[in-house]
Amino acid sequence: MPLNLYKSFCSVGLLTIFSRIMGFVREILIATELGASAVTDAIKIAIKVPSLFRRIFAEGAFNASFVPLFSDILEKEPDKKSALSFGEYILSWLTISLCILTLIVELLIPSLFKIMFSSFDPERLAITIKLTRIAFPFLIFISLSAFYSGILNSIDRFFFVSSSQFIGNIFIVGFVLVSNALNKDISISFVVAVLGCGIIQFLWVMIPAHKAGFKLKIRKPKITPDVKLFFKKLTPAAFGAGVVQINILIDMWIASSLPKGFISYLDYAERLNQLPLSVIGTAMSTVLLPLLTRTLSQSKAEDHLTIQKKSIEFAFLLVIPSMIGLILWAQPLVGMIYQYGKFSAIDTIQTSNALMAFAFGLPAYVLIKIYSTTLFAQKDTRTPVKIAMLCVGLNLALNLILVKSMQHVGLALATAISAWTNVLLLIFVLKKRTLLAPFYQYVDFSKRLMCAVLIVLPLAFWGKFLLCDAMISHSGLMKGFIICFSTTLSFFIFLGVCILTRALNLQSFKLKFLSYSPSEPSP
Repeated sequence: MPLNLYKSFCSVGLLTIFSRIMGFVREILIATELGASAVTDAIKIAIKVPSLFRRIFAEGAFNASFVPLFSDILEKEPDKKSALSFGEYILSWLTISLCILTLIVELLIPSLFKIMFSSFDPERLAITIKLTRIAFPFLIFISLSAFYSGILNSIDRFFFVSSSQFIGNIFIVGFVLVSNALNKDISISFVVAVLGCGIIQFLWVMIPAHKAGFKLKIRKPKITPDVKLFFKKLTPAAFGAGVVQINILIDMWIASSLPKGFISYLDYAERLNQLPLSVIGTAMSTVLLPLLTRTLSQSKAEDHLTIQKKSIEFAFLLVIPSMIGLILWAQPLVGMIYQYGKFSAIDTIQTSNALMAFAFGLPAYVLIKIYSTTLFAQKDTRTPVKIAMLCVGLNLALNLILVKSMQHVGLALATAISAWTNVLLLIFVLKKRTLLAPFYQYVDFSKRLMCAVLIVLPLAFWGKFLLCDAMISHSGLMKGFIICFSTTLSFFIFLGVCILTRALNLQSFKLKFLSYSPSEPSP
């Protein structure tokens, strides 16, 4: 089947951008109404807890184990019979596990939070427990959504998967606005909206999966050879994801010992940092996982390395200006996006400091997405787990060292340093397995990209002063227009310079990437 990697990536990327824009509207509502306060911290924790498990049961470990196996079964038996059977068993196991887990967590949350957040006063602890209990069932629906998303990704239907978060965020924003107009408690309204968002996203991907011929039913769970292989792959991946989530819980615990609002500073900064990461890294891994699985299963090593190389080059054309922009423009960006209502100038400074630290690791986060996808496509979930465990230990050590002098910024910087360590370890493993495009192939591209960066850098500094001035002299929607116009213009200026330096060779890009399709199998 001919594959258009660029088209798939762009469609996923654009839909992810729309989703993130609505996500920012959602965050602006919280920042405007609550700022960075104890209640905001409680909301952030309430959403973070189910999100931790989401990395295991949804798009993290689960998808990394499910998508390659499901794609393989479809590749070998296109009649869907075996794939349907496998999908129904996995759906049954997943649903039962999620319901049991949700019941256990709902019962244990009060006791666990009293231990984890012992520095909270009784009122702050009570609202955190209440909001988390309301939000946690979100895990069930978002995990089932990820299951059907994996099926749609396996058959190269990316639209509904990529647009599901956009639809969910529209629901959250609309629900919160209506609730606010009715003078309802915004903290309760927000977590209820998040729960509703999970249900909406689940239906959004389940219905097209059914229409595509994957109308699955819950049946009595059974261990078939394929299911056994799935659990064999899932166990180390889930353990690895669990280790990482434990580390995030430790980060949250350390941040909770800081003054009120510091958990919110980290979360607001992470949201901004996640925009380029989601557009580039998530879009790449969404498209690449089924694609690399097919090339590896068909022993197309040359195709595999070509896809990997082109993906990294294309990603870096986007991620490098993103990193520079987030570091240089951190304060005006945060101020123009969040500084309304109860979100003060001090909150802007604290959030922007964390954003600069997070942004330092932005290229590393994208490389982890791409390199890990290569290992997942090989059905190797153990190696990323081992690497994750090492990086968790490093991150914890750095947290304890840096938080004393740098507070929440130290936590963000520790995350970035650990990410770069993760990349180096992945490179070492992939190079040993000859699953890494040789570095000399990137030399010419790197020189040209660096030249483009040096040309644009003075413009970036100039833009920082203009944005700082605009942040002071304008308000409301005008700020939003200025930030959108400035970032878009800057991005296209950078791409123009890349074309001049031939870091982006349009003719080569069109011939080798836009219309790229794997070679025919050897006879």
